[in-house]
Amino acid sequence: MVNEIEYRDDAGSIPSEEQRRILRVALLQGPEAREAGIAWLAKTNIARLGRASVRLLPLIYERFRLEGIQHPVLPVLRGLKKHTWSCNRLLFHRAGEAIRALRAEGIEVIVIKGAALTIEYYQDYSLRPMDDVDLLVRYPEARAAIEVLCRQGWKALEQWNEQKGFSEQTRQYDHAMHFVHPSGQDLDLHWNLTPFCLGPDADRDFWDASKETTFDGQVVRVLDPADQLLHICVHGVAWERVAPIRWIPDALAVVRKAPQLDWERLLLQARNRKLTLMISSALDYIDRNIGDFVPAHVLSEFKGSHVTVFERLEYGQLLKRAWALGHVRRKVWTFLRVCQGKTLRDAALSFPYYLCTRLRVDRKRQVPAAFCREVWRRFGDRIRR
Repeated sequence: MVNEIEYRDDAGSIPSEEQRRILRVALLQGPEAREAGIAWLAKTNIARLGRASVRLLPLIYERFRLEGIQHPVLPVLRGLKKHTWSCNRLLFHRAGEAIRALRAEGIEVIVIKGAALTIEYYQDYSLRPMDDVDLLVRYPEARAAIEVLCRQGWKALEQWNEQKGFSEQTRQYDHAMHFVHPSGQDLDLHWNLTPFCLGPDADRDFWDASKETTFDGQVVRVLDPADQLLHICVHGVAWERVAPIRWIPDALAVVRKAPQLDWERLLLQARNRKLTLMISSALDYIDRNIGDFVPAHVLSEFKGSHVTVFERLEYGQLLKRAWALGHVRRKVWTFLRVCQGKTLRDAALSFPYYLCTRLRVDRKRQVPAAFCREVWRRFGDRIRR
């Protein structure tokens, strides 16, 4: 039954009108939810939804079940929900083995993104489809963690990492590495939580406020709810080939499950990291389109915060389409963030090394060819789509 759904690309950042409707169906409650659900079913062809919207169908099914809505499409949605549960259980089991190996070497782990949301907020393996599990280790332990994963059979997606090893340059200019297990499961290992805030001290506040929980029988840590909400909003702001609209139900899951959420901490963390505009825009979207889940005084404080010219320009770039040259342009903006505080001379000298890291080459003379390959690959992806 799940195969009846045809995946269609729906690139973007800000939800389209069609996506806004499906978000309301998934997230509203009570009579308003029932009315929105019935109206949506009458106008929507489930088999023609885009990928971003398909990711929300398990939530749609759960909402219909709770509201007592009956429709011939429900068996398809129920099948998709069961498929999500099965895939996530396999993914979590494999990631649990990796966590067990890391802990055996004394390496602490924070489970982040979809996996953390599943165990702490959705508390249901069938509601949040995901492609991989994301783990965060402390910055100094990145190399040791990578070696542990490699011994467990995980392979880095970038083959040059396997050949050259993990360099200090990679740790300095990137924030994570993607691994694939021979069984097919995927895992992202982070040594910094976001690509916007890099360095050995960037995540200290996140680690200090994190708390213990269990993941597949293993003791792990998860972010403080305010930090979790910050990460959700920042991760969902940028334009992607598959619009990252599920940040909105993720954010609502945190807000609903953590009524005592420390909004002042969220504001302080956003200001300290120059992420105020990203977070403010995300919270404002939720308030205008889904409901008044964010306290009015919080919205007011965010809107009254000082936002630098750099933040405004950066945010504008993130909302733009990132095909071909746009994707490379993003790398440049990320570098500008990394080198804030450096002299112009130091920034200029470090830029070639940054490009080597982000373009996955180990010599500066390889950068021009790698740049051309990256642009051509992105352009080819756009043509094929």
